[in-house]
Amino acid sequence: MNMLPFEITLDWSWVYNLGSQPFHVILWHFFVNGGWVLFLVVGLWGAWHNFVYWRQSIYSAKQSYIFLAIDIPKENLQTPKAVENIFTALAGSQQPLDWHELTFKGNFQLSYSFEIVSIDGFIQYLIRTPVQFRNLVEAAVYGQYPEAEITEVEDYTADINVNFPSDEYNIWGADLVFTNKEYHPIKTYISFKEELDSEFKDPMAAVLEVMSAIGPGEQIWLQLIAAPASIGWEKEGFKEVDKLMGVKAKSKPSILGKILDAPIAFLNLFGEQIIGQPVLGMGEAVEEKAADSRFLDMLPPVEKMRVDGIVNKVDKVCFKGKYRLVYFGKRDVFKKGLGVSGMMGAIKQYGSTALNGFKPGKNKTQAKLAFKNSRLHIKQNAILENFKSRNGDTCDGKQLMSVEELATLFHFPHIEVRAPLVKRTESRRSRAPIGLPISEDVPVLEDSEAEDLETPKVGDKVPVVDYDNDYFEQRFAKDKTGKTDKARKAKIIKELKEKGALPDAETVSDESEIKSHDDSAKDTDEINKADDDNSSFDEESIRKDRPQKEDVEKIDSEKDPSADLPGGLPFVD
Repeated sequence: MNMLPFEITLDWSWVYNLGSQPFHVILWHFFVNGGWVLFLVVGLWGAWHNFVYWRQSIYSAKQSYIFLAIDIPKENLQTPKAVENIFTALAGSQQPLDWHELTFKGNFQLSYSFEIVSIDGFIQYLIRTPVQFRNLVEAAVYGQYPEAEITEVEDYTADINVNFPSDEYNIWGADLVFTNKEYHPIKTYISFKEELDSEFKDPMAAVLEVMSAIGPGEQIWLQLIAAPASIGWEKEGFKEVDKLMGVKAKSKPSILGKILDAPIAFLNLFGEQIIGQPVLGMGEAVEEKAADSRFLDMLPPVEKMRVDGIVNKVDKVCFKGKYRLVYFGKRDVFKKGLGVSGMMGAIKQYGSTALNGFKPGKNKTQAKLAFKNSRLHIKQNAILENFKSRNGDTCDGKQLMSVEELATLFHFPHIEVRAPLVKRTESRRSRAPIGLPISEDVPVLEDSEAEDLETPKVGDKVPVVDYDNDYFEQRFAKDKTGKTDKARKAKIIKELKEKGALPDAETVSDESEIKSHDDSAKDTDEINKADDDNSSFDEESIRKDRPQKEDVEKIDSEKDPSADLPGGLPFVD
């Protein structure tokens, strides 16, 4: 039975008729019947982004950058905490930009590039900085390492004009991205400190060991692009903490919700006045509050570790960073097992299955399936160009990194790390213990032959971190004499001393000389006094101080005859 006084009929024949038309007729039909609005929105969105990109390109072309080679003293007793302080100081270069500056002017936050480079096995630390922040970088480094040497150098990648495919060179590279959300921290340098002996097991040792193992014709580049992060990076981290803790997110009530809650609030207020407790929701508030969150000690170990890690990360100063690895070299000496697998194995130290780590991103130099060779060459050219231009917006873009994480990835090695890298031929030699069985098949070497095995031949290259030599500076320094860099250092050190950031070396030296002189005089007086006391002696006093014969025989009888021999050696009856 039809309850309506009229009948509704839908005619779908136009759909059939339109479907039988050519494709361009169908598009025109939708365009003239309102589809032009969609085209207009998409067109305006694309035009706006192209305009912003154009303005940013103009701003970027106006910027100038310089490269600073950092050499620190050999006896470095500083932990990565000193480099963490350097990153914290560089966070002062953050530019508070408003919407007009970000869009119409095209301004953006300028970034630094912290690089560890191995060329032919010689390692160098570098910082690429905008020219206007050079004084800030130098002051931050000298503030932590007053004896450091900073040399302005050329871009070491400028002369590498290789286009792949190449018959002479090969390259492997990748952007290293997080394995988890960016608010989860990686394993930082604090985790590499032994609890028992408080010894710092520097993770940089494995990285530098691989980088120093390459030879002529090979290069390994580690690049860490970092720009100070804008305010608000901590919001996502705290949301994850609340989620792990079981804290419900507070939702803002809507206007309709406020209207509906008004009579309920009135009834609850009426109930509190009459019967002493709310009429609606009695006892629910206490139960909801108890179940709203879990105590930190009640969390499972993994979740507790995540909560502590996230809170510790977002509580620190953070940068937006990009971590990149490139292995470049001639094909006849290209060893992917060392330059790629070795480096990735060393970088795995920073990973934690419960927290975060690094893995190669999507734009690594690898291609599969169709046209893989052509696509591989395109990726090889792209990774080389991205590294040379220090482009941090490739793949997934920059990721959030705290100053503690940055200092873990880029810091000067501890003094204990340098010994095996700088001097590998020194070893402690001693004769074999008496009674050690020797096989007749093993040839016995004379002392001169044994020394020849341990002495490096003339011309052998021992890979080193560039602390003592000028291998990198002689190739890329702008001022080969070093006078300009020394003058800048003297000026900056003087300014830091005037501001009280560094102690006056002359005052400390004078105080040390005075104290040394006083101690020497005191020691001389004590020696003279002792000589005066011992000037008169007789034979009886000397005999009294000597050990008696019976005491010596008693000690020899109680002594274990095998105490002076190594354990586990065979004895002959």
